[in-house]
Amino acid sequence: MDATQNLTETFLETHHLMHRYHMAWYGKNFGGLDPRQGQGRILTALRRMNSISQKELGFILDIRPQSLGELLQKLEANGYIERHRSPTDKRALIVELTEKGESFQLKKPDYEELFADLSEVERETLRKALLKIGDRLERLISQEDEEFY
Repeated sequence: MDATQNLTETFLETHHLMHRYHMAWYGKNFGGLDPRQGQGRILTALRRMNSISQKELGFILDIRPQSLGELLQKLEANGYIERHRSPTDKRALIVELTEKGESFQLKKPDYEELFADLSEVERETLRKALLKIGDRLERLISQEDEEFY
């Protein structure tokens, strides 16, 4: 195995471990309510709107109706949302946050602790290396987009 392959494997393994840490943290602290996924994503969206039809919410979040219904059922069972029929269109369900849903604060893990074992010089070196990798990824994605379209 050459050095580049080893670096790639180490990078991907670290990414995988960061994801596992992220999911474990949300699981421990919020019962798995990640603001970027599933139920957490719905709560985050509903905070921006007073009330919305279930159909519109599914369209905005790009979630299939059946999947959205399952997620909303869980949120409703846990007291975070309420659903009721629209007074103007009896076929439509309106989704609203409850007081519990409005007061629920989704937080992010403190990722700074991941870098606790690094010196300031090592942190800066890592930051610069990640910026270079990010720049390279953006160029590669741009090339792929140009070739695709």
